[in-house]
This record gives sequence, C-alpha cells and structure tokens, in this order.
Amino acid sequence: MDLKIEATAGPREGVKIVRLSGPFTLPSVFEFQSVVRSLNEPVAIVDLSEVPFMDSAALGAVMFLHASAQKNQRQYALVGASKRLHDLFKVVGVDEILVTYPTMAEAQAKLIS
Repeated sequence: MDLKIEATAGPREGVKIVRLSGPFTLPSVFEFQSVVRSLNEPVAIVDLSEVPFMDSAALGAVMFLHASAQKNQRQYALVGASKRLHDLFKVVGVDEILVTYPTMAEAQAKLIS
C-alpha cells in the first residue's frame, strides 16, 4: 500500500491541512517534501492518524517540515501520531523538537487565533 497525501484548505484562511494515510516510507518522501515546499500558508497541520509507521527517510522528511517552518517563520503541527510514531520520535530524540498534538481540535485551538 502506498502513502496517500491530501492537502486541503483548513477551517480558516491561512491554514493548510495535510492528511497522510498509509505507511510513510522512502518512496513517499519526495512527494511529501514537494507538498511541504508548496505550503504558503502561515499554519500547516499534518494529520498522521492514518499512518501506521514511518521509516528513517520519512522521519527526515518530517524534520524537513520542521526546519522549513522555522526558516519561513510559519507554524506547523503533527496530529494524531500513534504510540509507535511517538516511540520513534522519542528513540531518535526529536520528540522534544517536533510540535505534536493528540488531536486536530487541539492543534487548531493552539495554532489558529
């Protein structure tokens, strides 16, 4: 099964929702990075609730999102990450760096003013 990436307008202007579904692995990294590069909105929320696992290449792409957001002074959040994904973030040592929220509602409440 391939990763599906769907980018849609958020609930307010200036918000982009990026929904990922399926395993996030090396073959999907370039498409994800292309989506990240195309983001012009001040806020991007990436929904990981349908991602069962990601490999190290995909984690690198998530770090690319983090770096891109910082460089361009934009906000982002990863939402709905499973325990398995959180464990990966922790083992690699990026759990304190990445902006994560358990739910879309919590991310929207924090990021959208």
